[in-house]
Amino acid sequence: MKFQPHLHSAVWLLLACCLLSSCSNQASEGIRALPKAVNTVDETSAIQALRTISSAQTQAKAMRNSYADFDTLIQLGFLDGRFSGTNPNIRGYRFSIVAKPDEFAVNADPQASETATTTGSRHFYLDSNDNVIHVNSTQAATRQDPAL
Repeated sequence: MKFQPHLHSAVWLLLACCLLSSCSNQASEGIRALPKAVNTVDETSAIQALRTISSAQTQAKAMRNSYADFDTLIQLGFLDGRFSGTNPNIRGYRFSIVAKPDEFAVNADPQASETATTTGSRHFYLDSNDNVIHVNSTQAATRQDPAL
């Protein structure tokens, strides 16, 4: 068989087109998946923060026979400085706490700040009653919302 340069070039061109087409389809799927992945990371961070707060509250209750607000939990060494203030914003989630001597409740709601964008969309709630994280997709979660 005699070497035919135009046929050889056509085969390589066809292979290159197939490869580029395959890569562009995978890249566009990856681009669409990125926001979902970031959303999941921020929500996972909020859930972990709720568990950390719950653990800190358990330690505060054992130590001083009372639950505490964020600043007191920091002063006791149970939380780090990220939780300072009345409503700390961590990774696009605003945390709020109501602490009484015998009970506490904490919410994590998606909210942008100057330093953190909002990527999470679900709202979370946890209290001393059952230590279960509850979730709501549209508004601040409460004890009546489904468990996570």
